[in-house]
Amino acid sequence: MVKPASNVALFFALVTLLTGCPRSVSVPVTTDEQSPGMQSETAATVSYSGFKRRIIVAYNDDSDNQSTIVYSPTNRTVLRGASLMGWSFSENEGASWQRGGKLAPPPGWAVLWGDPALTSSGWLDGTVYLSNLALPDAKFPSSGYSGGVDNTVAGGACVFKSSDGGVSFQFSQCISDTHPIPGIPSSVNGHFYDGGSLASDFAGNLYAAYVDIDASQAVVYRSAGGTQPFVLLPPPFPTFYIASHPRIHLGPDGTLFVMAIAKQSFGPNPTYMLLASRFGNNTWSTPIFVAPALAYPTVDMGSTLLGSGLKVRTGPQFAFDVGARSLTLDDSIRFLVTQANSAGWLIIRGGSCDYALLSCGTNPGWTFGVETVSSRDVERLDVFDPAIVAFRGPGLGLEPRWQGSYLSRYGNSTTTVSLLRAPLGYLSGQPLSFPAVIATDQPVCPDLRGYWGDYDAQVIAHFDLDNARFTRFMTDSGQGCTQRWHFNSSFQHVQAISYDN
Repeated sequence: MVKPASNVALFFALVTLLTGCPRSVSVPVTTDEQSPGMQSETAATVSYSGFKRRIIVAYNDDSDNQSTIVYSPTNRTVLRGASLMGWSFSENEGASWQRGGKLAPPPGWAVLWGDPALTSSGWLDGTVYLSNLALPDAKFPSSGYSGGVDNTVAGGACVFKSSDGGVSFQFSQCISDTHPIPGIPSSVNGHFYDGGSLASDFAGNLYAAYVDIDASQAVVYRSAGGTQPFVLLPPPFPTFYIASHPRIHLGPDGTLFVMAIAKQSFGPNPTYMLLASRFGNNTWSTPIFVAPALAYPTVDMGSTLLGSGLKVRTGPQFAFDVGARSLTLDDSIRFLVTQANSAGWLIIRGGSCDYALLSCGTNPGWTFGVETVSSRDVERLDVFDPAIVAFRGPGLGLEPRWQGSYLSRYGNSTTTVSLLRAPLGYLSGQPLSFPAVIATDQPVCPDLRGYWGDYDAQVIAHFDLDNARFTRFMTDSGQGCTQRWHFNSSFQHVQAISYDN
């Protein structure tokens, strides 16, 4: 008697049969020789400068911090002058990478504290903007700060500008809201911002978005021409408790779109939903419900590593982009969002919204992972950390190309994850995707909190009339896992994985 195949086995069989093995290349962006310390958590963009097309990737960079960040097995002390603001760039479509360097905190700010955001100017070739969270002097103790960063020390973000396509950056300006919030005395020295997302329109206006932890709101700023001081826009989700980093993108006509995860119910088992809004005529549209979501799930690997339980924490579990609509449907906004099935396994649903944000919905053909678990499914499968990028394709009556990617952890006890690409397309007019593994059995080495890089970026590395090449970034622990302390681990670096579609 032939044993029935499990849902998980069928999932991987379909991946193999329908897609084969797509050609992919993994290239180290940072290494321990070039950038000792930890690098992870990426944002990326593409620039054009001096007849060169560059890919720029920014990351949380712990290199060169030996004198300003002191670790012990159970603690971390941060001193003035520390910076996690590092970046690298490639001038050969991701085949090799050059380290850009580290940026120092500007006057009035004690520390630059990661969560990178990047964008290229929509108006000036070669102009690139880079954002990091920041700890202001007004909040930072003269003797330094120990433990996790919270609203007692965090108080805004700083933006740096490049005029040479991302080869070098210079300080531009910092962003901070010092309006008092009842019950939070530290707010008068700067609200606690987290996350970061940047966008620039064809007029050169620069937008920056963060989550204001103190106010539980998504905040969006605009700098006219990218040169004027940032001005706080009205809140996009004023009646909601925002529980994730926001993400922003611009449409072809300059319309600004934002998505964020809001807490829908409270209590011991809160529920969450993904919201969207669009900005026009100096006002936001009424927020629209996009899909149920998870905020920051922890992925339990079911194993131990260096004597401690192995878990990987995650960041905001959604991604979206704005691009060309399909031939028969206004689906010019497409998204991926992490959810859980009835057994608690993580799945990813893809879907779309129309450009006017009048309706949004998920598509069954763009669902990844195992939606329904049966008694035959003895090996757990979790998929998470989605990224998505829009590409118009060659035109000529062909569907535009949209590309997603995500991480997958398979097995009841494992120490690795795999990276899959997931094109969001159609077959005979029906949404359909054939995911394929592009990097398999990547070892994980998080610190004891589970940090291994909370989110990662994806860009188009190359395109011509009939081909597109995509690059997805992820943490690289391929040198092994030799140390796991509470606030750091070795090794954590960054790799770029490129593939054709």
